Amino acid sequence: MERWASLLEKTRTSTGRSGFYFDFDGTLARIQIDPATVLPVPGAVEALTRLTSLVRSVGIVSARPVDFLQSRFGEVPGVVLYGLYGLERWQSGSATVAPGAERWKQVVSGLLARAREELPGAILIEDKRLSMAVHYRRAPRFEERAIQWGRDQARRHGMILELGPMTVELKPPIDRDKGTVLAQESSGLDCVWYFGDGAPDLAAFRALEGWSAASPDRKAVRVAVRHPDTDATLLHEADVIVQGPDAVPGLLDAVSTALDHRPRE
Repeated sequence: MERWASLLEKTRTSTGRSGFYFDFDGTLARIQIDPATVLPVPGAVEALTRLTSLVRSVGIVSARPVDFLQSRFGEVPGVVLYGLYGLERWQSGSATVAPGAERWKQVVSGLLARAREELPGAILIEDKRLSMAVHYRRAPRFEERAIQWGRDQARRHGMILELGPMTVELKPPIDRDKGTVLAQESSGLDCVWYFGDGAPDLAAFRALEGWSAASPDRKAVRVAVRHPDTDATLLHEADVIVQGPDAVPGLLDAVSTALDHRPRE
Protein backbone atom coordinates (compact mmCIF):
# COMPACT_ATOMS: atom_id res chain seq x y z
CA MET A 1 0.00 0.00 0.00
CA GLU A 2 2.86 2.37 0.79
CA ARG A 3 4.38 1.82 -2.66
CA TRP A 4 0.98 2.27 -4.32
CA ALA A 5 0.46 5.52 -2.44
CA SER A 6 3.87 6.70 -3.64
CA LEU A 7 2.98 5.96 -7.28
CA LEU A 8 -0.28 7.85 -6.97
CA GLU A 9 1.41 10.80 -5.31
CA LYS A 10 4.00 11.09 -8.09
CA THR A 11 1.23 10.94 -10.68
CA ARG A 12 -0.86 13.50 -8.79
CA THR A 13 2.01 16.00 -8.57
CA SER A 14 2.69 15.53 -12.29
CA THR A 15 -0.93 15.46 -13.45
CA GLY A 16 -0.41 18.00 -16.22
CA ARG A 17 2.64 16.09 -17.44
CA SER A 18 1.34 12.53 -17.06
CA GLY A 19 0.41 10.05 -19.77
CA PHE A 20 -1.42 6.72 -19.69
CA TYR A 21 -0.98 4.16 -22.49
CA PHE A 22 -2.60 0.78 -23.01
CA ASP A 23 -2.42 -2.38 -25.05
CA PHE A 24 -5.87 -3.61 -26.12
CA ASP A 25 -6.33 -7.40 -26.31
CA GLY A 26 -5.75 -8.98 -22.92
CA THR A 27 -5.42 -5.56 -21.28
CA LEU A 28 -8.57 -3.52 -21.94
CA ALA A 29 -10.43 -6.49 -23.40
CA ARG A 30 -10.72 -10.21 -22.75
CA ILE A 31 -8.94 -12.34 -25.34
CA GLN A 32 -11.39 -14.27 -27.52
CA ILE A 33 -11.15 -16.89 -30.26
CA ASP A 34 -12.53 -14.56 -32.93
CA PRO A 35 -10.62 -11.23 -32.78
CA ALA A 36 -13.37 -9.43 -34.71
CA THR A 37 -15.82 -9.86 -31.80
CA VAL A 38 -13.60 -8.39 -29.08
CA LEU A 39 -14.93 -5.38 -27.17
CA PRO A 40 -13.51 -3.35 -24.27
CA VAL A 41 -14.46 -4.75 -20.87
CA PRO A 42 -17.38 -3.03 -19.13
CA GLY A 43 -16.36 0.33 -17.73
CA ALA A 44 -13.16 0.67 -19.77
CA VAL A 45 -14.37 3.39 -22.13
CA GLU A 46 -15.90 5.35 -19.26
CA ALA A 47 -12.72 5.04 -17.17
CA LEU A 48 -10.57 6.24 -20.08
CA THR A 49 -12.93 9.13 -20.75
CA ARG A 50 -12.66 10.28 -17.15
CA LEU A 51 -8.88 9.93 -17.24
CA THR A 52 -8.54 12.12 -20.35
CA SER A 53 -9.92 15.07 -18.39
CA LEU A 54 -7.25 14.70 -15.69
CA VAL A 55 -3.93 13.96 -17.46
CA ARG A 56 -2.12 15.29 -20.50
CA SER A 57 -2.43 12.25 -22.75
CA VAL A 58 -4.17 8.88 -23.04
CA GLY A 59 -3.39 6.41 -25.81
CA ILE A 60 -4.01 2.88 -27.06
CA VAL A 61 -1.00 1.12 -28.60
CA SER A 62 -2.09 -2.10 -30.26
CA ALA A 63 -1.43 -4.69 -32.93
CA ARG A 64 -4.97 -3.97 -34.16
CA PRO A 65 -5.58 -1.78 -37.22
CA VAL A 66 -6.35 1.79 -36.30
CA ASP A 67 -9.85 1.67 -37.84
CA PHE A 68 -10.71 -1.21 -35.48
CA LEU A 69 -9.44 0.77 -32.50
CA GLN A 70 -11.39 3.80 -33.65
CA SER A 71 -14.60 1.73 -33.68
CA ARG A 72 -14.00 0.88 -30.01
CA PHE A 73 -12.44 4.08 -28.63
CA GLY A 74 -13.09 6.84 -31.16
CA GLU A 75 -15.54 8.59 -28.83
CA VAL A 76 -13.02 8.93 -25.99
CA PRO A 77 -12.10 12.65 -26.13
CA GLY A 78 -8.52 13.34 -27.13
CA VAL A 79 -7.43 9.69 -27.17
CA VAL A 80 -4.48 8.84 -29.44
CA LEU A 81 -4.74 5.50 -31.25
CA TYR A 82 -1.67 3.67 -32.49
CA GLY A 83 -2.51 0.73 -34.73
CA LEU A 84 -0.25 -2.05 -36.04
CA TYR A 85 2.40 -1.36 -33.38
CA GLY A 86 2.63 2.27 -34.47
CA LEU A 87 2.50 1.91 -38.25
CA GLU A 88 -0.80 3.80 -38.07
CA ARG A 89 -1.77 6.75 -35.88
CA TRP A 90 -5.17 8.39 -35.34
CA GLN A 91 -6.10 11.46 -33.32
CA SER A 92 -9.01 13.89 -33.55
CA GLY A 93 -10.28 12.42 -36.81
CA SER A 94 -6.90 12.51 -38.56
CA ALA A 95 -5.05 9.30 -39.52
CA THR A 96 -1.45 8.92 -40.69
CA VAL A 97 0.63 5.94 -41.86
CA ALA A 98 4.35 5.45 -41.25
CA PRO A 99 6.52 6.29 -44.29
CA GLY A 100 7.20 3.22 -46.41
CA ALA A 101 4.42 1.09 -44.92
CA GLU A 102 1.97 1.31 -47.84
CA ARG A 103 4.33 -0.39 -50.27
CA TRP A 104 4.07 -3.62 -48.24
CA LYS A 105 0.36 -4.07 -48.99
CA GLN A 106 1.07 -6.31 -51.98
CA VAL A 107 3.44 -8.51 -49.98
CA VAL A 108 0.84 -8.86 -47.23
CA SER A 109 -1.83 -9.72 -49.80
CA GLY A 110 0.38 -12.54 -51.13
CA LEU A 111 1.04 -13.82 -47.62
CA LEU A 112 -2.67 -13.93 -46.86
CA ALA A 113 -3.32 -16.04 -49.95
CA ARG A 114 -0.42 -18.35 -49.09
CA ALA A 115 -1.56 -18.75 -45.48
CA ARG A 116 -5.09 -19.70 -46.53
CA GLU A 117 -3.69 -22.26 -48.94
CA GLU A 118 -0.94 -23.76 -46.77
CA LEU A 119 -2.27 -23.66 -43.21
CA PRO A 120 -5.08 -25.82 -41.74
CA GLY A 121 -8.58 -24.41 -41.97
CA ALA A 122 -8.91 -24.40 -38.19
CA ILE A 123 -6.34 -21.59 -38.04
CA LEU A 124 -7.80 -18.11 -38.33
CA ILE A 125 -6.08 -15.75 -40.79
CA GLU A 126 -6.44 -12.02 -40.07
CA ASP A 127 -5.99 -9.37 -42.75
CA LYS A 128 -4.67 -6.11 -41.27
CA ARG A 129 -3.91 -4.55 -44.67
CA LEU A 130 -0.32 -3.57 -43.81
CA SER A 131 0.36 -6.72 -41.80
CA MET A 132 -1.25 -10.10 -41.21
CA ALA A 133 -1.76 -12.46 -38.30
CA VAL A 134 -2.24 -16.19 -37.85
CA HIS A 135 -4.37 -17.14 -34.81
CA TYR A 136 -4.26 -20.74 -33.57
CA ARG A 137 -6.23 -20.30 -30.32
CA ARG A 138 -9.07 -22.50 -31.56
CA ALA A 139 -6.55 -25.11 -32.77
CA PRO A 140 -3.60 -25.08 -30.31
CA ARG A 141 -2.38 -28.41 -31.69
CA PHE A 142 -1.10 -26.44 -34.69
CA GLU A 143 1.08 -24.07 -32.64
CA GLU A 144 4.41 -25.41 -33.88
CA ARG A 145 3.23 -25.46 -37.48
CA ALA A 146 1.91 -21.88 -37.32
CA ILE A 147 5.10 -20.54 -35.76
CA GLN A 148 7.34 -22.36 -38.23
CA TRP A 149 5.25 -21.07 -41.15
CA GLY A 150 5.64 -17.54 -39.81
CA ARG A 151 9.40 -17.91 -39.43
CA ASP A 152 9.73 -19.25 -42.96
CA GLN A 153 7.72 -16.37 -44.46
CA ALA A 154 9.56 -13.76 -42.41
CA ARG A 155 12.88 -14.99 -43.79
CA ARG A 156 11.57 -15.28 -47.33
CA HIS A 157 10.00 -11.82 -47.52
CA GLY A 158 12.10 -9.82 -45.07
CA MET A 159 9.19 -9.31 -42.69
CA ILE A 160 9.33 -8.93 -38.91
CA LEU A 161 7.94 -11.88 -36.96
CA GLU A 162 5.99 -10.97 -33.81
CA LEU A 163 4.78 -13.73 -31.49
CA GLY A 164 1.80 -12.94 -29.26
CA PRO A 165 -0.56 -15.08 -27.18
CA MET A 166 -1.46 -17.91 -29.60
CA THR A 167 -0.76 -15.52 -32.47
CA VAL A 168 1.91 -15.28 -35.15
CA GLU A 169 2.15 -11.89 -36.84
CA LEU A 170 4.12 -10.74 -39.86
CA LYS A 171 4.69 -7.00 -40.23
CA PRO A 172 6.83 -4.76 -42.47
CA PRO A 173 10.48 -4.18 -41.52
CA ILE A 174 9.87 -0.60 -40.40
CA ASP A 175 11.23 0.78 -37.15
CA ARG A 176 7.92 0.91 -35.31
CA ASP A 177 6.99 -1.04 -32.22
CA LYS A 178 5.45 -0.31 -28.86
CA GLY A 179 8.83 0.83 -27.57
CA THR A 180 9.33 3.45 -30.28
CA VAL A 181 5.76 4.70 -29.71
CA LEU A 182 6.33 5.09 -25.96
CA ALA A 183 9.69 6.77 -26.53
CA GLN A 184 7.92 9.31 -28.75
CA GLU A 185 4.89 9.81 -26.52
CA SER A 186 6.88 10.19 -23.28
CA SER A 187 8.72 13.25 -24.56
CA GLY A 188 7.75 16.21 -22.41
CA LEU A 189 6.14 14.07 -19.71
CA ASP A 190 7.25 13.45 -16.15
CA CYS A 191 5.11 10.41 -15.35
CA VAL A 192 4.06 7.64 -17.77
CA TRP A 193 1.93 4.56 -17.11
CA TYR A 194 1.81 1.66 -19.55
CA PHE A 195 -0.54 -1.34 -19.29
CA GLY A 196 0.14 -4.57 -21.20
CA ASP A 197 0.00 -8.34 -21.09
CA GLY A 198 2.07 -9.87 -23.91
CA ALA A 199 5.62 -10.22 -25.15
CA PRO A 200 5.26 -7.25 -27.59
CA ASP A 201 4.60 -5.03 -24.55
CA LEU A 202 8.10 -5.70 -23.27
CA ALA A 203 9.40 -3.15 -25.79
CA ALA A 204 7.20 -0.51 -24.13
CA PHE A 205 8.29 -1.56 -20.64
CA ARG A 206 11.96 -1.32 -21.55
CA ALA A 207 11.58 1.99 -23.39
CA LEU A 208 10.05 3.45 -20.24
CA GLU A 209 12.78 1.94 -18.09
CA GLY A 210 15.39 3.78 -20.14
CA TRP A 211 13.31 6.96 -20.21
CA SER A 212 12.91 7.07 -16.42
CA ALA A 213 16.56 6.20 -15.79
CA ALA A 214 17.62 9.27 -17.77
CA SER A 215 16.24 11.69 -15.16
CA PRO A 216 15.45 11.43 -11.43
CA ASP A 217 12.36 13.60 -12.05
CA ARG A 218 10.73 11.00 -14.28
CA LYS A 219 8.55 8.13 -13.12
CA ALA A 220 7.48 5.12 -15.19
CA VAL A 221 4.74 2.81 -13.94
CA ARG A 222 4.69 -0.49 -15.81
CA VAL A 223 1.47 -2.43 -15.27
CA ALA A 224 1.09 -6.09 -16.24
CA VAL A 225 -2.42 -7.49 -16.64
CA ARG A 226 -2.42 -11.08 -15.45
CA HIS A 227 -4.42 -13.81 -17.20
CA PRO A 228 -3.54 -17.35 -18.35
CA ASP A 229 -1.62 -16.12 -21.42
CA THR A 230 0.27 -13.20 -19.83
CA ASP A 231 3.97 -13.18 -20.67
CA ALA A 232 6.03 -14.36 -17.68
CA THR A 233 8.86 -11.89 -18.29
CA LEU A 234 6.36 -9.01 -18.38
CA LEU A 235 5.03 -10.07 -14.97
CA HIS A 236 8.56 -10.19 -13.61
CA GLU A 237 9.42 -6.68 -14.84
CA ALA A 238 6.13 -5.01 -13.87
CA ASP A 239 5.82 -2.40 -11.14
CA VAL A 240 2.13 -3.23 -10.66
CA ILE A 241 0.16 -6.41 -11.49
CA VAL A 242 -3.59 -6.29 -12.16
CA GLN A 243 -5.70 -9.44 -12.00
CA GLY A 244 -7.23 -9.54 -15.47
CA PRO A 245 -8.70 -6.97 -17.89
CA ASP A 246 -11.91 -6.68 -15.87
CA ALA A 247 -9.91 -5.18 -12.99
CA VAL A 248 -8.35 -2.41 -15.11
CA PRO A 249 -11.33 0.02 -15.09
CA GLY A 250 -11.48 -0.16 -11.29
CA LEU A 251 -7.79 0.63 -11.00
CA LEU A 252 -8.18 3.56 -13.40
CA ASP A 253 -11.13 4.86 -11.41
CA ALA A 254 -9.00 4.71 -8.25
CA VAL A 255 -6.24 6.64 -10.00
CA SER A 256 -8.70 9.22 -11.36
CA THR A 257 -10.25 9.69 -7.92
CA ALA A 258 -6.81 10.32 -6.45
CA LEU A 259 -5.94 12.78 -9.22
CA ASP A 260 -9.27 14.57 -8.97
CA HIS A 261 -9.07 14.98 -5.20
CA ARG A 262 -9.53 18.54 -4.01
CA PRO A 263 -9.04 19.63 -0.39
CA ARG A 264 -12.27 20.57 1.33
CA GLU A 265 -12.64 24.24 2.08
